[in-house]
Amino acid sequence: MDRVAGVVEVWRTNDTHEVVIGHPALTQDSRGSGQIAFSPRSARHLAHLLIEHAEDAEAEATGKPHNLDMADF
Repeated sequence: MDRVAGVVEVWRTNDTHEVVIGHPALTQDSRGSGQIAFSPRSARHLAHLLIEHAEDAEAEATGKPHNLDMADF
């Protein structure tokens, strides 16, 4: 299990081969755990979206555009 910002937990199940994200603010299941399970494909898609949004947010915060093609210069 890995933790992000000390609160969000990420792990992989051995039985269903899903990627799971847990957070205390999520609605709790029967085990008292708030979590969202993703198929491996959906987890990759989520990871891609998170990276894209993080790059956009960083570029906006620093005033530096990202995804520049050096051939344009």
